[in-house]
Amino acid sequence: MLSPGLSRRRGGVSAGPARRWLRVAAAAAVLATALGAAAGTASQGAGIAAVAVFPVENLSGGGIPADQVRKALIDRLTAAGVRVLDDGALEGFIARHRIRYTAGIDVSAAASLRKETGVDGVLIASVDLSLASVPPKFGMAARLVSVASTPVVAWADDVALAGDEAPGLFGLGLVNDHPALVARALDRLGTSLSAYLKTGRGAAGPKAADKFRPKVSFGGEPLRPGVTRSVAVVPFFNLSGRRDAGEILALLFMRHLSTVDGVRVIDLGVTRRHLLDARVIMDAGLSVVDAERVAERSDADFVLGGRVFRYEDYEGVAGRTVVEFSTMLIERKSRRIVWSSESYNDGNDGVLFLERGAAKSAHAMATQMVGLTAATLAGRGR
Repeated sequence: MLSPGLSRRRGGVSAGPARRWLRVAAAAAVLATALGAAAGTASQGAGIAAVAVFPVENLSGGGIPADQVRKALIDRLTAAGVRVLDDGALEGFIARHRIRYTAGIDVSAAASLRKETGVDGVLIASVDLSLASVPPKFGMAARLVSVASTPVVAWADDVALAGDEAPGLFGLGLVNDHPALVARALDRLGTSLSAYLKTGRGAAGPKAADKFRPKVSFGGEPLRPGVTRSVAVVPFFNLSGRRDAGEILALLFMRHLSTVDGVRVIDLGVTRRHLLDARVIMDAGLSVVDAERVAERSDADFVLGGRVFRYEDYEGVAGRTVVEFSTMLIERKSRRIVWSSESYNDGNDGVLFLERGAAKSAHAMATQMVGLTAATLAGRGR
């Protein structure tokens, strides 16, 4: 049998066609190698090649499409060439180490997970809004945590959509199907994750309106780029009527601070573990003493916390959203408060005509408020 493309001549192989065939074969081999490398190391820009996807956290107070959310994130990781730890191995690890909290990861769990499974990252998703009524609403945050050493946030993003946020002419932009809205939200979040895995840079997020800037702030710009600093975020003290509002604000601050150059955001699982170990009960909010304990145990330069006074949503076609919180940043070195601010917004602020520009969910408004607070801390929000 003759190899394809080769012919016999004078008892041997024709030299010219042979050389051409060899060049084609070599080029094909190089291309195959390149494609294989691209598939296997698509996350090279992010430095994360193997990930464990934790169960989805439910902060909504109702039912959530947890399976749909987790599958969509796994599909994005797989498409980017990232190895995803299979469910059996993950469940075995959680049971073996008796891990009850999977909405974050602490230092000890991260070290064990890395050693036993070979993963170098953990993907954690938290759904805080999921309403199937008409118009539907959906909101969530997700973060990819590096477990190479102390767990820090490598990538984070969030999304909040309402079916009536962009009705358009004759209502053609209305979305009344909850699964379709969830799919749209997951696509947006997945696109951000894919971009990070390819480039190693997180998403800055959409530009927020000036009306969402802090109403009052004290301090300089302690997180101005130039020096690498680490920040530990603790759950906000919740004085609102919305359950888990303190955790939601903490997640949003982690998400926005992770996009600031030179800022390393220590995962919430680390700070939560240290608060439990130190038996800290923040019965009135974060104190300097509590912050000092967290900073020392997590080796953080700053600790950020605050209080949530109001976090109000509505269901249906009409209602009002209100978000009010205060923020405090405490420096470990000086043991003092180097920044504080107060933020308050009504979803109808600045709305003059047919609810155009109104915030349809507390999450959609809160993420803009938090984003501008974080930007001001970094000296880029003035």
